[in-house]
Amino acid sequence: MTSIPKENIKLSEYTENEILAELEHILSSDLFSRSSVLSNFLKFIVEETLKGNTDELKEYTIAVGALGKSDDFNPQIDAIVRIHAGRLRRLLNEYYLGPGIKDALKIEVVKGTYVPMFRVQLINQPNNTKPEPVVKVDTNASNKPVVYSRSKLTLAILPFRNLCPDDEYQFFVDGFGEELTRIFSTFHDIAVVAHYSTLRYAKNYEDIRVIGSNLGVHYLINGSVKRSSKEIIVNVGLLETMNGMQIWTKTYTHNLKKDQIIDIQDQINNDVFAILSGEYGFIVRDTIRIVDNEMKQDLQSFDAILWNYRTQVTHSVEDYMKSRKALEKALQNDPNNVMCLVVLGDTYLFSYSLGYTDLEDPVNEAYKLISKALRIAPLSQYAHLIHGWANIYLGKKKEAIEAFEYTLQLGPTSSSDKGGLGFGFACVGEYSRSLTLLQEAIDLNPYCPWWYYMGFFFDYYQKGNFKEALKYAQKIDVSEDVFLQPLLRAAVMGKLGLHLEAQADVKTLNEKFPEIVANLNSYLRTFLLDQSLVDEIINGAKKVGLN
Repeated sequence: MTSIPKENIKLSEYTENEILAELEHILSSDLFSRSSVLSNFLKFIVEETLKGNTDELKEYTIAVGALGKSDDFNPQIDAIVRIHAGRLRRLLNEYYLGPGIKDALKIEVVKGTYVPMFRVQLINQPNNTKPEPVVKVDTNASNKPVVYSRSKLTLAILPFRNLCPDDEYQFFVDGFGEELTRIFSTFHDIAVVAHYSTLRYAKNYEDIRVIGSNLGVHYLINGSVKRSSKEIIVNVGLLETMNGMQIWTKTYTHNLKKDQIIDIQDQINNDVFAILSGEYGFIVRDTIRIVDNEMKQDLQSFDAILWNYRTQVTHSVEDYMKSRKALEKALQNDPNNVMCLVVLGDTYLFSYSLGYTDLEDPVNEAYKLISKALRIAPLSQYAHLIHGWANIYLGKKKEAIEAFEYTLQLGPTSSSDKGGLGFGFACVGEYSRSLTLLQEAIDLNPYCPWWYYMGFFFDYYQKGNFKEALKYAQKIDVSEDVFLQPLLRAAVMGKLGLHLEAQADVKTLNEKFPEIVANLNSYLRTFLLDQSLVDEIINGAKKVGLN
């Protein structure tokens, strides 16, 4: 990295004392007080810059003067300074998005140099307008309006209608409401109204908006059963109660075999659960769609879990930071919230693999959170899934596979959980198992996050089917903050001899992710346990000029 001549250092109109005061303000914040390494790094480079020693701000002097390395430190072998510089930039960015958002002076470490810049911070005044609460009004004047937050997802399953002649198969029809209520009660972020509370609507048909208001729910599942001489036909729908809109429907047709009627019901119920639940299911997606504009304006309008669902799709640094803050705050208020414990652990792990995290030891911090969740709720399917992921990051292949297998044994899985398991099996090197689960997840719900396609990429890439791998690499659509998109495209183009086509991605990697490129094997090994796959990805990228 280059240094900046002293005469080119921009102090704006601020004095040295004002800059030191801003430095102290940053170091005393909660963000930096948790990281002595990054605090020492920032303090050293700011003080040396103010002394005019910018020519001395190189990897060796920072390692020895700020990080406590010995005099024989070799920056050509040890990339610790470059890694911490990337972490420092991200933590400063988080500081000025949060506690330092109103600071007039901004201390910035620009990529390409270790010399800090001192700038006037342009402050965008926040929009203080609070979104209106969601109000559901019962049309009966005697009842008061029901007011509740959109982020607390609530669901009720209405009694299915029996359209069979002479009310035949009533036991079969009634079983849908009871069983779907039970299954959805296992989903970690939906509150399900007891089925007996909905029985009054079995014969008494009302406006969906009125039912939603009376029950205080956001979503309703309804359905009907009819039969012909040879087939039994079940229609199932999901309705949003604010506007009375049907947002999903599916028809199931099965050959009529009385001795298999319960098996048919189980198949339909499991399919409905898989499609509607999970982070990418219709219920969460519809909620995020409705509240997306307010979500961007006012963090307090939505709970931490919804922020995490949004982050799972975008994986931008900004969304990650907001999600993490919301989850940490939620756990301060409720330390034994199992869902928040697991989701925060998942957040620490995934952000670590993407190079976002500023925690000293994110993997073990995540493992502690997930272990606590499992002590509280030992049968939590989601907790066991993320426990498997924690073992991947700890390099424990056998333990990871056991956790994934146990997750499948615990009961019906959403399309999101199938996708998470499929990607997990890809990362431990169980490729055939991975492909099956990922394909099942996409068949259930084609709306999927970008990393599903990365699982397909790994499978085809390690088989040497590079044309198919390229197809999936090009499907990856994710935030520009994620290094994996340009890396995987460059690697597979290298294998296919597409040198010119890969140059844009190579340029992006070299310019935007130099710390990661310098330590690529280590970054990939955080979540890929198949070293031969890692070697081949790096080999492909080298073929198109990645240093």
